[in-house]
Amino acid sequence: MEKMNRFIITLCLVLVAMPSVTWCQDKEQMQQYQSDLVLLFDQAFGAPTDNERYHANESAMQMLAEALATENSFRWQWDFGNRVSVLTAPDKKFRIFTWPIVNDAGEYECFGFVQALNERTKEYDVTQLSDRSVDIVNRQEEVLGPDRWYGAVYQELILTTHEGRTFYTLLGWSGVDRLTQRKVIEPICFKSGGSTPQFGQNVFRREQNVRRVVLEYKADAMVNLSYEEQYLHLTERVRSRRSQGFSFSSFFSSLFSNPSRSRRRGRGRGRASRPVSTAARTSAAVQRNNRNRPTYKTTDKKMKMIIFDQVSPQVPGMEGLYQYYVPSGVEMAYVFSEGKWELHDTAQGRDTNKKLNKEFEPIEKQAPAYQVK
Repeated sequence: MEKMNRFIITLCLVLVAMPSVTWCQDKEQMQQYQSDLVLLFDQAFGAPTDNERYHANESAMQMLAEALATENSFRWQWDFGNRVSVLTAPDKKFRIFTWPIVNDAGEYECFGFVQALNERTKEYDVTQLSDRSVDIVNRQEEVLGPDRWYGAVYQELILTTHEGRTFYTLLGWSGVDRLTQRKVIEPICFKSGGSTPQFGQNVFRREQNVRRVVLEYKADAMVNLSYEEQYLHLTERVRSRRSQGFSFSSFFSSLFSNPSRSRRRGRGRGRASRPVSTAARTSAAVQRNNRNRPTYKTTDKKMKMIIFDQVSPQVPGMEGLYQYYVPSGVEMAYVFSEGKWELHDTAQGRDTNKKLNKEFEPIEKQAPAYQVK
């Protein structure tokens, strides 16, 4: 009996230790994948010719797809420096890899993978993304799939919730070509608990048919797009309270400002009605209107928002020619409210160490992290 008990205890310990042993083996394999991938991405970014860059990129894609298909790969913390963007949803439902390759003509093409949880199988599936941004005409209106993706290198992943629903929003950048670059606000979702990503959603309040927001502008311009806690300049309506008590001033004002009432009071008493001037009647009417008119107060409110620079042509008549678009000087913001992103034009980007209603320095604009020189 004693031997049997020792055997059972030993078996239990072995079973408990097996996942740890398996994960240790997986970590060694993941480390080897990462080392090899770093070398391949260095070549894809830095090789002197198009042929060498795209060949290295193809090899990197095949190896990354193989690595992501490995069991427990979602647990591995990938680190490619500023070569590849790796963003993981806070709820661990998916992870997205994106990066750019630039050809000798200065044209950018983006590549990527989505590793997402399949609710039915409880496993993470891998989906490759194909950049078709050159062919997409209605770029702000179309809902897109992985095989027709509006390519971008995503730099932020935002999770918001409303009434039990979860919403994911990506902020991305693309170099486009020698004339322009762009930034994009891209909602992403997964239908019916599946693992296939869908890009673009109707989550922009009062902006008909907008499924994503695209900012395209001059190649050497600096445009801010970020998700952070900043300020909105808000105007709120405040209803004035009407007095309920008796007032001699209001009584006599109403008495003498109404000629017909004065005439009625004067009839049959043997005296003439007192005339009231037009100026007096006008003044009394203005006072009544002012008492009933709502008042407004303005405040600066700090909240989480997607804040960005509005872009517009440098010269009138250049609408649609994005190589002439630069920041207009107006800061815009999307604030998430009741399941929608609501646009405001009163954002005030400030340094976070500045106090409310004090002089402030604007937030510093930074070059895209994944721009290929």
